Amino acid sequence: MQVKDLLVHTARTLKQAGLPEPRRITEWIFCDVLDCSPAQLMVCDDVQIEQKNTEEILAAAARCAVHEPVQYVTGSTEFHGLLLHLSPEVLIPRPETEQLVEMVLETVTSDQPIRVLDIGTGSGCIALAVKQACPNAQVTACDISAGALRIARKNADRYGLQIQMIQVDLFAHDFIGKVGTGYDLVIANPPYIPDSERSALPRMVRDYEPEIALFCGDDPLKFYRMITKHLDNGLLEGILALEAHSDYTELAGSLLRRQGGLDVHIKRDLAGLPRFILGEYVRA
Repeated sequence: MQVKDLLVHTARTLKQAGLPEPRRITEWIFCDVLDCSPAQLMVCDDVQIEQKNTEEILAAAARCAVHEPVQYVTGSTEFHGLLLHLSPEVLIPRPETEQLVEMVLETVTSDQPIRVLDIGTGSGCIALAVKQACPNAQVTACDISAGALRIARKNADRYGLQIQMIQVDLFAHDFIGKVGTGYDLVIANPPYIPDSERSALPRMVRDYEPEIALFCGDDPLKFYRMITKHLDNGLLEGILALEAHSDYTELAGSLLRRQGGLDVHIKRDLAGLPRFILGEYVRA
């Protein structure tokens, strides 16, 4: 079968399955199986696909047709210029989180020897993006999940980026004892979706991504309260950067404003929604 015919067939299958952007997902599958770029794929219309590759493409499309995220099917995604390994043990990085990283990188210079803590690192996307942009930074990434830390380590090793990985629960009494204090930058994209919103999520999110990285129970400020508590215990000396649920960002910001000396600002995402909390200790 020629590339153009299989492209049409696969995109039609995914469209009938009700997937958003079926053509984009189809091209993602093709580029992964054929190990080519989208630009290269565009000039391969009349190329015959080997039977083995055809079978791989159809198998991948069948997984996507039941709403399994294409990132898990291919085992990878791009984030801030990095090609990251993924598995269902970690959340799929979103464009909003890339925006959070970009906002943070505007506050530091690339040669600063800053100490950075990424809380709930998942795939390691935030920690790795910061370390790549700031080679002199001492970056620590922590997560409650051993599986997530394995994925993060694999991604760090792929790029030769030195990241300290710590398995720890944000709510544990020994959190500060394990991660330390006095960080110049603390950054996090904590679980912030209330359980009450579970049924409204797309199937590919609700049925496939790790619950521990998505949901915060019945308290949308749960993780922000605990981060504030750790700030009281000396976790941070510089800049705090958090992603949040757009419905609760202002409330989380107000909570953090009560932390003495922290100048807090709410920033909007590319859709115009309040999404990020940036705080910085005001030096006396």
